[in-house]
Amino acid sequence: MSKKVLIVEDEQLVSYLMESYVNSSGCSIVIGAVDNGDEAIEIANNEHPDFILMDVRIEGDKDGIETAEIINRFSNVPIIYTSGNSDEKTTERAKKTNMVGFLTKPINKEELIALLCKKYPCS
Repeated sequence: MSKKVLIVEDEQLVSYLMESYVNSSGCSIVIGAVDNGDEAIEIANNEHPDFILMDVRIEGDKDGIETAEIINRFSNVPIIYTSGNSDEKTTERAKKTNMVGFLTKPINKEELIALLCKKYPCS
């Protein structure tokens, strides 16, 4: 059974690349790709993804970490953060959510697939 993954990324090219990585992993499929927190919250609430790939900086009035905090109020979905900036303040904020990984951009396909498929194998 494939894991359902929601991608939250405001850079369209990066989003397409991550979608390609996820869909070619053999263990996961993308159920949605959005660029802002409000849509991410709605999809997470309605579609119940098994993972969220969450960019820290996204469109809208909430960043990715604030969005994850809201999602964590109704779901324990694991979150893999992606960011070009992995400073200590950002990673400490992210750790307060259900973070299972923090990947720095550019995203490494093997690292992403290892997190999705090997660290958390399909049940």
